[in-house]
Amino acid sequence: MARKLPPLHLLHLFEASGRHASFKKAGEELHLTPSAISHQIKALEENLGVALFNRLSRGVNLTPAGKNYLFVVQDIFQRLDQGTTALKQRYSKPPLRLSTFPSISSNIIIPKLSRFQQQFPDIELRLDTGANLVDLRYEEIDLAIRLGPGEWTGVTAEKLFDIEVTPMCSPEFAEKYQLKDIQQINQIPLLNLSSMEGGWTTFAVAVGMNAIDPKAVLSLGTYDAVIQSAQQGLGLALGALPIENSAIKKGLLIRPFKEKIQFPHACFAVYRPQDKQRKDILAFLDWFKQLDELKSIDQNEQVNSIHL
Repeated sequence: MARKLPPLHLLHLFEASGRHASFKKAGEELHLTPSAISHQIKALEENLGVALFNRLSRGVNLTPAGKNYLFVVQDIFQRLDQGTTALKQRYSKPPLRLSTFPSISSNIIIPKLSRFQQQFPDIELRLDTGANLVDLRYEEIDLAIRLGPGEWTGVTAEKLFDIEVTPMCSPEFAEKYQLKDIQQINQIPLLNLSSMEGGWTTFAVAVGMNAIDPKAVLSLGTYDAVIQSAQQGLGLALGALPIENSAIKKGLLIRPFKEKIQFPHACFAVYRPQDKQRKDILAFLDWFKQLDELKSIDQNEQVNSIHL
């Protein structure tokens, strides 16, 4: 007897809409308009003969039946995902799909990628670079490297390294302003990450400065834009260690002052719990942790070399 199940694509739309409690956000995730989502959900409700959502003046929410059905659908999708992953691991050699943000990719992974390929020729690495968070339950990503508190639901988060924040600039900028003392940050152009407006104030207080009143501040939308602007000599930036170790070793950036503070978030490797023993993930993480770019640089040696 043929099963009378709703079409799979309707269940996919329902899961996204229920998870977000929003047709608009589900549409953004699935690249559909809210009206298209609404129309498809109506078709699913007619198929089931049950109302899944309450339509409100300012959005939607799940009915009791919708809440119960969402639990069932998410459980099925999770089991299907796990079964598909297990099938691929046993009968094929899928690529290792890695997602990370641009600074990690360009400063640490890509410069040493040829070594990884030589060491692990059987692992096909597919690198996805972007600043947006990924949901490993629903996106085709096996491993993500992200900054955060490490307390994400439904995934395994393995700490890779702590982050320290310290002022950085180009050698030419340091020479132009004769940078020697942290108090000088009040007299020079500063670069600021717009999503962290109080970054410089937080840093100044943490290192014991009484007040901060900079000469000029240029705000940029991404961390990478801040660092690139610093390399171009546009100002002094708050850079992350060890992420910028490579740029420092190459002489693109320098640390004019010894002061640094601990960033509240660390860098984590994030993957699905069922992938904990995946050989390709273990191999990549072991290789990544051994990279020289993650090792600390002698600040005294670097500062002395700047002011020769």
